[in-house]
Amino acid sequence: MTKHEFGIEKPKNLQEEWPGQYEVFSWLEYVVNIPYPIFIITTYKSNEKANANLWSWGCFAGEENGFYSLVALINTNHTYENIKRTKEWCINFPSLDFKEECFKTIEHNQIDDDEIEQAGFTEESSVCVHAPRIKECPISLECKFEWEKCLFKNSSQKIICGKIVHFGVDEKVANLDQKARIEKLKIMYNFRSQLNPLTGELTPGGVSIIDKSAFRN
Repeated sequence: MTKHEFGIEKPKNLQEEWPGQYEVFSWLEYVVNIPYPIFIITTYKSNEKANANLWSWGCFAGEENGFYSLVALINTNHTYENIKRTKEWCINFPSLDFKEECFKTIEHNQIDDDEIEQAGFTEESSVCVHAPRIKECPISLECKFEWEKCLFKNSSQKIICGKIVHFGVDEKVANLDQKARIEKLKIMYNFRSQLNPLTGELTPGGVSIIDKSAFRN
């Protein structure tokens, strides 16, 4: 295998889908283009209305004494403000069957909006945190704040670490093997628009799922 080597300096001929795209996001994100699982972060606003943030910039790690979520949030984001105030939130993984409802959460983001209900979802109570869960999502993780850190000096992005203190899994998939579970869950992945670093051309991205045929056995 022969690799084409690139530096991190941004080329001048890059196409944008919207003005300022490569200021909000790194241009490298569109070149490397690693798919991320899509989830909805749910919190309560200061008026106790539900906030639902469709997101995919995060990961999970843990060991014997804890399982943690790490999420990158922009510091002007409503979700970030809510987490700073309440220290509690939920991460909900929707299935492809609810793709339309997921994107409706983007349309309803005013302070008086119930962003779960108005997107067509149903709110359900959490067990251990003061944050709403989404009933239609087959996996919900309840998180409590541990720490935050700037992505780098003067960055607008904050890395938020939360300890997962409870989780709920759809009883229809809890006892399935891996293949059957993947097929049933239909967890969505965010494929960013693909940027060609040689020509600067940008190809639109989309949403996909893992097919059970990806498993050998």
